[in-house]
Amino acid sequence: MEAYWKGDIGSLSLNEICRRSGVSKPGLYREFSNEDGLMKAVIVRYQEQVLNPVQQMLQSENSFRETLDSLVSFATSTGCQHDSPMGCLFTKMRESRTQLGEATRAQVYLLEEQALAAFRQWVERSKAKGEFAADMSSEFAATYIDAQISSASSQLARGEDPKIVKKILSVAFSMLG
Repeated sequence: MEAYWKGDIGSLSLNEICRRSGVSKPGLYREFSNEDGLMKAVIVRYQEQVLNPVQQMLQSENSFRETLDSLVSFATSTGCQHDSPMGCLFTKMRESRTQLGEATRAQVYLLEEQALAAFRQWVERSKAKGEFAADMSSEFAATYIDAQISSASSQLARGEDPKIVKKILSVAFSMLG
């Protein structure tokens, strides 16, 4: 997971992954069938470790502002561990989807749909409580939030200053509530 997260997805060879992980190529093929199977397993693991906690954050009973602040902090941090790479592996795979195999691409699409649904439901709950101030549909708000989070992740992955990225994200979200 870390190799894909840190490296260029399109240029990372299976030989290099085997070398870094100390696994034989036949062993990798026995476990995952092919590179597509490996990449799908990686994004599923990333979902379990990083994305699921975000979904739980969005489902909390906290106010819209508290959840939004937590989301901004999470999106501009290094992720789930102190030694994690900057940015988001999910965003990286979304941006590289033409280089992904069929099974991985399908998993990325599924995660994309789940993220948009979670954002939409959070916005709808916040509207019902009178905490969402922007005059926009829940669907559009979900897409807007997703786009801002993805942009912040890409900026971090390029090495931009997390403090500046956090300020940009905060300004982008200031119109929401």
